[in-house]
Amino acid sequence: MRVHCYDCGKESEFTLAGWRCSCGGAWEPALTPPFDLQRIIATDNTIWRYGQLLGLDIKSPNKRMGVGWTPLVPVQFFGMQILLKLEYLLPTGSFKDRGINAMVNQLAQMGVRSMVEDSSGNAGASLAAHGARFGIETQIFVPEYASPFKQHQISIYGVEITRVAGSRKDTEEAAQAAVKCGKTYASHAYHPAYLAGQTTVAFEVWEQLGQKVPDWIICPVAQGGQFLGFWFGFSKLLEARLIDHLPRLVAVQSAQVAPLYHAWQAGLDHIPAIQPLGHTIAEGVSIANPVRGKRLLQAVKETGGTVVAIDEEEILKAQKLLAHNGYYVEPTSALVVASLRHLIERIDENDLVLLPLTGSGLKGVPYGFESAAG
Repeated sequence: MRVHCYDCGKESEFTLAGWRCSCGGAWEPALTPPFDLQRIIATDNTIWRYGQLLGLDIKSPNKRMGVGWTPLVPVQFFGMQILLKLEYLLPTGSFKDRGINAMVNQLAQMGVRSMVEDSSGNAGASLAAHGARFGIETQIFVPEYASPFKQHQISIYGVEITRVAGSRKDTEEAAQAAVKCGKTYASHAYHPAYLAGQTTVAFEVWEQLGQKVPDWIICPVAQGGQFLGFWFGFSKLLEARLIDHLPRLVAVQSAQVAPLYHAWQAGLDHIPAIQPLGHTIAEGVSIANPVRGKRLLQAVKETGGTVVAIDEEEILKAQKLLAHNGYYVEPTSALVVASLRHLIERIDENDLVLLPLTGSGLKGVPYGFESAAG
């Protein structure tokens, strides 16, 4: 698998030991083919429908998990017609399955027998499920503060779970220390095949809309795999002249942990690490220094998008609003609905707005649960 690093421009063959570029940057697939309608496998309703378009060494999976083709449904919020992409209906309850499914199939092809990941929950659960399905020994490092429901989900697959005191960064460093001991780093933040898998959401939306493109796509962003997946995917469609414009991409973060927001407001082309203001109920976006920071800012700028930071009370209100419309998602997913109030003056009446709902509400500790239980 050929890969390249956006940060320094280096191109290389991907190896298990070289899980990131020597400059510290994250690899991207280097040889993604042009988008060709003839390469879509119309009988396959998983991400492997687009297997020949992902730039991986494999074009069909070693094992199937039923990942892909999530529903697209219309709702109305704040007087606006919105489309919800129900990514939380994927096998482990989150959008992470798209990237993890592509990544683990690639790793299995390379002969991996033992893998490790750091995660606040969703990526860890997805990797644990795939490790169980593929018969690959798996260890997941999680921060101690991670939702106990997510920790339980990870452990139910029969993998090893290691809880780490301290920050999310401490958890990442603990996992990388295990990599130095000989395990393969199956990182959703760094792995190029994970990023390739996430592009399938763009292709899927385009097909579900009758080969049309939304005007706006609003995503919660931590490491930004889904956000970049939309950008790379729709960019491929634009290059193929199958659409005439890119959607405006809006990144949404918690105001408690908002490195992308602060970098965007300052007009920077990179994202400096920040000190979080405090814990956020949207734990899925609790990343102080995303590894693909330059790419995230580039995607926002090139699509005419923006970045929004949401406070904790707004997140809870948005979660309840979604629930009262029949959709129970975790607080991280609710960020996208909360952002609509901040964007309402910019969105035209006839604009098509897409909100991916990224994680099930069954994964998170409900607000007030711990105090009520005590």
